[in-house]
Amino acid sequence: MSVIAVGSFLPPPPPYRRIKPRFTTMVSLRSDAVSVAETSSILRKLKEECATPLPVLRQVADAMSADMRAGLAAAHGLPMIPSFVEDLPTGNEKGLFYALDLGGTNFRVLRVQLGGKDERVVATDFDQVSIPPQLMSATCEELFDFIALGLAKLAAKDDDRLNLSPGKKGEIGFTFSFPVRQTSIDSGILVKWTKGFAVSGAAGRDVVACLNEAMERQGLDMRVSALVNDAVATLAGAEYWDNDVAVAIILGTGTNACYVEQIDAIPKLQGHVSSSGKMIISTEWGAFSKRLPLTEFDRAMDAASINPGEQIFEKTISGMYLGEIVRLVLLEMAATGELFGKSIPENLYTPFILGTPDLCAMQQDNSGDLQGVGSLLYDKARVESTFSARKTVLEVCDTIVKRGGSLAGAGIVGILQKMEEDSKGVIFGKRTVVAIDGGLYENYPQYRTYMQDSVKELIGSEKSNNLIRFILLQNRQGKTRLAKYYVPLEDSEKHKVEYEVHRLVVNRDPKYTNFVEFRTHKVIYRRYAGLFFSLCVDITDNELAYLECIHLFVEILDHFFSNVCELDLVFNFHKVYLILDEFILAGELQETSKKAIIERMGELEKLE
Repeated sequence: MSVIAVGSFLPPPPPYRRIKPRFTTMVSLRSDAVSVAETSSILRKLKEECATPLPVLRQVADAMSADMRAGLAAAHGLPMIPSFVEDLPTGNEKGLFYALDLGGTNFRVLRVQLGGKDERVVATDFDQVSIPPQLMSATCEELFDFIALGLAKLAAKDDDRLNLSPGKKGEIGFTFSFPVRQTSIDSGILVKWTKGFAVSGAAGRDVVACLNEAMERQGLDMRVSALVNDAVATLAGAEYWDNDVAVAIILGTGTNACYVEQIDAIPKLQGHVSSSGKMIISTEWGAFSKRLPLTEFDRAMDAASINPGEQIFEKTISGMYLGEIVRLVLLEMAATGELFGKSIPENLYTPFILGTPDLCAMQQDNSGDLQGVGSLLYDKARVESTFSARKTVLEVCDTIVKRGGSLAGAGIVGILQKMEEDSKGVIFGKRTVVAIDGGLYENYPQYRTYMQDSVKELIGSEKSNNLIRFILLQNRQGKTRLAKYYVPLEDSEKHKVEYEVHRLVVNRDPKYTNFVEFRTHKVIYRRYAGLFFSLCVDITDNELAYLECIHLFVEILDHFFSNVCELDLVFNFHKVYLILDEFILAGELQETSKKAIIERMGELEKLE
């Protein structure tokens, strides 16, 4: 699978109701040790509740797939809004086209001259305009007049490279990144505002008609020929360059996802005729809410938002909310753990005082004393911080960002799973491109890495259910006598794995079980005399079955070497690997009959 990144941090947050602190008074007589312990307790609990191990990610991906199917059938699930975009760009398009993108606190206007396959994009010109905060809660006419004025200014610019054919009306593609109910390619009824917008008089109206009327008031001779959201626009734009694009994701101020669906897999469009047999579906996945690891801080932020109980997935993964969740955690730590001293910094009570770009800037601080973190905390919230406090702040940031990126990755895999199930192996069996746009993905390296790791982990586990990742034979001193890896790892990573597994199993109390979590998987081990036999498998696999597998391997070794010892393994390692290959091949159990394996080894011995 490939990813195309296309896109800028869009934050400033919308006006939100003030969140009242849960603690308005401080306990004055308290030791520093107690305060540190309380801060550590809050952090530990936060990490536990935000954890995204493989089973959690898989549950999220499975629930996403199920909600997609329910939404396509018009049952209780994701909105799954048909875009009526049935034919994607081919690269042969020619002429002057306009684009208008309204998706957050900025809107962009673009004009582009296309020259077909040979010349592709001949010339472009665009403007980006910030929407004044007051217009985000103004009337429908005021907002769309402001947008049409921006379009008129761009159209009035002289540029010899950008020419509209004589007598041809200007055509606009309108990217409108809010939930709409579409009935055709050039009309859509606004369902509701999201991303902090609360414009009156627009919900329930055709947004294309609103824009057309505003353009008429500005004297513009143009018409909207296509209405799409930003995810659909991203998919179509990426398809112009790469025909393997099947999914598009927006990860910026807000978030959404769309994909190419077969018409016959959309029950709520029964009877609809499509020339291509396909249609882009906008999932509106920000409304997803199942199986998500949520905390008290998520619930507090949601309760104070303008849409309580809605857009829960968006509130855990998108750029608008990550900084606010961190602020709430720090406020709690300041109130109960004295993170920033004996008093709570007043500015920390201000909603959205910390934005996602601030988290990103802090996580890029590589200085030894984290002075960059300290400076940003002081500039934003007038917070005086110690080195220890700054390290805690970074841990909070990383915890929230890791959860957000990992859940976004699980959502992507959920979409791919749904497509894979319907296509019977086509998606995971060929090159499939996911196009991603948005400042959060593009500008936040840690978030991007966590998302990509989540996708790789889940896709890998989908391809390797019941796969043994590696088997190790190690003595008590840490010497590895046998190591067989069934997944590709660099040599340096293999050394790390062997060191970590040895430390894990040798130091484990004998009264505990013989299986233990290892990274995002599980190690199952047994000790025989001074040797530890360890298998790494999927965290949901049957532990007892693999314990028996280890014992069977030892019984075969014992029979073959007539009371096996460690030196037999050292001096006859090539035979040990032969036995293992008869038993386990490519990470899968091949034979469970001890008699059959021993007979096969006898035949191989004769050949020598």
